[in-house]
Amino acid sequence: MGSTQPLEVSDLQAPIVIVPIKNWDSIARKALRFAMKLSPDVHAVHVQASESTSDLEVNWDALVVQPALAAHRIAPKLIELPLPHCSLFGPLLGYISGLEQRFPNRQIAVIVPELVEHKAFHYLLHNQRATLLKAVLLFRNDRRIVVVNVPWYLDD
Repeated sequence: MGSTQPLEVSDLQAPIVIVPIKNWDSIARKALRFAMKLSPDVHAVHVQASESTSDLEVNWDALVVQPALAAHRIAPKLIELPLPHCSLFGPLLGYISGLEQRFPNRQIAVIVPELVEHKAFHYLLHNQRATLLKAVLLFRNDRRIVVVNVPWYLDD
C-alpha cells in the first residue's frame, strides 16, 4: 500500500467553511472561532422558520463583525435561509450545492458543532440532528465536501 509519490503542494487553497447555526450560544461561538482558524471564507448559515428578522441577524454586527474587524480578521458572513415545510436540511444542502457550482475548484468544509455529554443516553438524545446532518453530507458522495466535528462539552 506504500507509495513513492511526493506530497502535492501546488494550488493549496483554504476551503470555504460552512457553520450551521441554530442560535447564538457558546456552541455557535466555539464553532465560528474554529472555522475562522481554518479559512478566511466562513459562512454562518442560519435557517429560520419565520420571515421576520432574527435576533441573530439583528445582533450579528455587534457579536461577530465588530470583534472580527477589531482583531484585523475577515468577519464570517451570515446567511439567512427560509425554512420550507417538511425540510430539515434542504435549505442548507441547497446553499452548499450553490457554492459548489459557483466555486468548482474549492473544497467545502462543513463544521458540525456537537454537544458531548458524559452519559451515553443524554449524548444520543441531544445529538440526533448533528448525527443526521453528518450522515446526509457524507452519503452525498461528494469528495469536495469535508465534515468537521467540533465537540462542545457541557462543562466547557
